[in-house]
Amino acid sequence: MSIKQEAHQIVDELAEDATWNDLVKALYTNKKITIGMTDIEVVQDELTDADISAVMARLQSSSSTPDDMRNTKKYNPSNSITASWVLVALAPLLFISILLAPVSYFLALAGIFMGAKALTEKAEHAWYPILVGVIELILFVGLPIIGS
Repeated sequence: MSIKQEAHQIVDELAEDATWNDLVKALYTNKKITIGMTDIEVVQDELTDADISAVMARLQSSSSTPDDMRNTKKYNPSNSITASWVLVALAPLLFISILLAPVSYFLALAGIFMGAKALTEKAEHAWYPILVGVIELILFVGLPIIGS
């Protein structure tokens, strides 16, 4: 039997008021399409209505993802903003070690500098790492003074 004949047979078996979803369900039931099916569903002899509904639900949920979740080109940070976040994130970790505390001052300052560079490049939200770096420096200088 040719594909065309099989397709006609599946369509002919549908109710008169069938929807496109009914056609897709019939194609899944007859395993003419397997997109969205798990390996277990593909090898089962027969699929129940619950199995077909589960496949349809998976397909529907995957196609209803908001555009901003799929469009990875919307947020493209510059190297400066990325570097500034890395530097200000590492600074507190090194401050914990007394021997490496001076390095944390340098990292916070470097993070502020890279954040400023990102600001000149008009990077979105570039002031965040600058703010974090300034707060870190205030804490790095203030904590030893308070502790003594």
